[in-house]
Amino acid sequence: MKIRPNNWINEDARRPVLVTLTALAACMTAWLVWMDQALVTDAAPNGIVSFELARTFARSTAILESWSDHAQSVAMLVQGADYLYLLVYPAWFSLSADMLGSRLGGSWQRIGFAISWLVLLAIPLDAIENYALIQQLLYGPSAFHAALAWWCAVPKFGLVGLAAGFLLLAMGTRLVRGSSR
Repeated sequence: MKIRPNNWINEDARRPVLVTLTALAACMTAWLVWMDQALVTDAAPNGIVSFELARTFARSTAILESWSDHAQSVAMLVQGADYLYLLVYPAWFSLSADMLGSRLGGSWQRIGFAISWLVLLAIPLDAIENYALIQQLLYGPSAFHAALAWWCAVPKFGLVGLAAGFLLLAMGTRLVRGSSR
């Protein structure tokens, strides 16, 4: 028997846990997107994501200089909230991939199983990225911290994209299978 990352959740509780995670992820995503509006500038056209992907001292400097004191406070609040969010969205992707893959069976189940584990790597990547961004918000731009944030953000976004792509394809397959019956 393979150990699934969600084995600790009783089979009967998986659906309610998924519904709860969905609600939390949706609310937190909406709030973070709303807060991010204060961080959009010419230097940071994608708000906090621009800062996460700045990669260089020069780009981090430009972003931080483009943010008012209020915007930098908002960025710090967003980073703090992201420490909770990084526990919610990977858990949602993991449980969703596991449940949907299991429901579809075959190759879908094997891929869903792998993705349910892989997406959990977003947790330490996001935590380290947050640390690197907070260091720059507190102490000013840093080539090391800008690069560290980038090296964590890129694979994190890749893992989330992989999980999202799997879920979209799997849901489409489930809809097609359901409509052909």
